Amino acid sequence: MKKILLLMLATIAMVAACTMTASAAKPVKIIFDTDMGNDVDDVVALDMLYKYVDEGTIDLLGILSSKREGGSVKFIDAMNTLYGHPDIPIGIAKIYPEENYVDTSTSKRLNYADYVVANNTYKHTVKDWDALPDGYKLLRELLAKAEDKSVVVVAVGFSTNLDRMMQSKGDEFSPLGGRELFEQKVEKVVIMAGDFSPARTAEYNVRKDHFAAVRFYEECPVPMFFTDVELGKSVLYPYTTVYQGFKYAENHPLVKAFEYYAKMPYNRPLWDPTAVLFAAEPNGGYASLSKSGYVTVDQKSKTDFTVDKNSSRRYYIVNDRQRAKIVRRVVELTLRDPKSVQK
Repeated sequence: MKKILLLMLATIAMVAACTMTASAAKPVKIIFDTDMGNDVDDVVALDMLYKYVDEGTIDLLGILSSKREGGSVKFIDAMNTLYGHPDIPIGIAKIYPEENYVDTSTSKRLNYADYVVANNTYKHTVKDWDALPDGYKLLRELLAKAEDKSVVVVAVGFSTNLDRMMQSKGDEFSPLGGRELFEQKVEKVVIMAGDFSPARTAEYNVRKDHFAAVRFYEECPVPMFFTDVELGKSVLYPYTTVYQGFKYAENHPLVKAFEYYAKMPYNRPLWDPTAVLFAAEPNGGYASLSKSGYVTVDQKSKTDFTVDKNSSRRYYIVNDRQRAKIVRRVVELTLRDPKSVQK
């Protein structure tokens, strides 16, 4: 009898261990919101996402552009197609609050996406660009289909789509209002935004849609984890990686983007890739977390962080060892050929 009991206990323990392992291996469901075309780190972040899909670490449910420029979504579609993921849906911020712009720079380096898709021939999947859904509407559709508390939103652009989602009403996808739908379906938001260093600069993603950032940071009903501008500055993507990798495609969009954005060679801060890394590998030991607190935005688009144990906002902190680990992992991922071109 004792042997039978021990065997039963051992069997139960084995089943529990297998269940835990399967649960731990469950892909992270990610929706990516990007301002593709403004800085080349977005392209590195997107490359990482495809590699994570290839290895089964994540499910990439959809990609939203927080820009209204057509080059942004055309660039994303070219990347989707090249990497063998043509079915990943794309949304675009169709109504953009022009009056909220603080920085009205039209420097050519802010338009690498337009340049790359206009001057090179890439395969595309989207047939009708005008038929692409509004970013917040695609977000509603994707969330409505998702299991409760299953989605991680990775936001590395402006808060335009997210704020419009929060203010939205029930529709054909869900009777729930935006805030209720977001709270029901989203586990957390990992966001590249703000500056929590003593310098407190008016970070780009915050000031490009100031009012959306103010409202979303305040009203977001799920935990938010910020990777700020100073963290990204402290980890650099080596230009040698651009030269060493991406040879599987002639005129690779990432390489062309880097060449157009600035005169090569140069290293580039890993602002957006850190958000992807922290979301896809939350237990990877790449960063520590601040205490809980509130994030507010002042009239000059500068972010403040006030410690409060009752809040669900935190920001990432890295040391020298973690910085080196971040760069190694990003380089390792981006040097890997996608499955779509592997023999």
